[in-house]
Amino acid sequence: MIGAIDISVLPFTQAIRDDVYVGAGERETLVKVGLWDKPYTADELVADMDASGIAAGLIPAQNFGVSAVSYEAVAEITQAAPGRLFGLAGINPTDITAGVKRLEHAVRELGFAGAHSYPHWFGLRPDDRAYYPFYLKCTELDIPIQVQAGMAFQRHKRNVGYPDAFDRIAVDFPELRLVAIHTGHPWERELVAAAWKHPNLTIGGDTHHPSHWSHELVEFIAGDGREQAVFGTNYPELGFREFLAAIDELGFTDDVKRSLLIENAKRIYKLHL
Repeated sequence: MIGAIDISVLPFTQAIRDDVYVGAGERETLVKVGLWDKPYTADELVADMDASGIAAGLIPAQNFGVSAVSYEAVAEITQAAPGRLFGLAGINPTDITAGVKRLEHAVRELGFAGAHSYPHWFGLRPDDRAYYPFYLKCTELDIPIQVQAGMAFQRHKRNVGYPDAFDRIAVDFPELRLVAIHTGHPWERELVAAAWKHPNLTIGGDTHHPSHWSHELVEFIAGDGREQAVFGTNYPELGFREFLAAIDELGFTDDVKRSLLIENAKRIYKLHL
C-alpha cells in the first residue's frame, strides 16, 4: 500500500447533512448520486481511513451561499485525528471583506490547509473579479485553493466552471496554487491543456469514478502532468478502497501512483505527515 491523501472528503455527519445540506436544497442531488444515506461520525471516518490506507483527508467547509458548513464544524471533525484530517475554508465570493477575514482566521487560528469554492452556487465564473481578493489572500497565506471545474450537478444551477477561466486565473496569479477539482468533466481535454500550460494549475481527480476519467486526463497524469494531479473520493459518495482499486486498474506505474495519491498533495498543501 502506497498510502494516499484524499483531497475531497465531504463534511457529511448526520447533523451537517440535516442542517446545512437540506438548507441548501441539496437533498435531491445527494439522493441522485447515492450519497444521502451515507452520513458518518468522525470516529467512523478515521476507522475507514485506517482500514483503507488513507494517510490524510482534506475536509472543505462548503459554502453554498444560502447555507454553509461552518469552519467550527469542520474543525470539530478534524480534531478527531490531528495531523491526519485538515480543514479547507469555504469561500463565498459575494461576501468579500468579511470573507477574506474569515479565510485568514481559518488558516492562522484553526490551522486550515487551504480554501475551497463551488462557483456555480453563486452564478459567478471562477475568474470573476469577486474572487480575486480571495486568490490574493491565498497567495499571501501561501495556501492552495480548490475550485470546482466542469459542470454543475444541480439541475437548477448554471454551468460556470469552464476551463478557460482557470487559464485566466493562472495567468493573473502565477504564484497561486490552484486546484481545479472534479476533473473538469465534461471538458477534461480543455482543462488538461490549461494545466499543461500552467505549472501552478493542478487537476483534482476527485468525485468522478476513475473508470470514467477521460483518456486525455489519464494520459496527462501518466506523462507531462504527473506532478499536477491529486486524488479525492468525495467520500462518502465513493469509498476509499473502491476508488483506490479503480486507480490500480488504470495501469499507472508505481511512481505515477505515488505522485497522484500522496506526493503531489503533500507538496501542494504543505502537509507534514
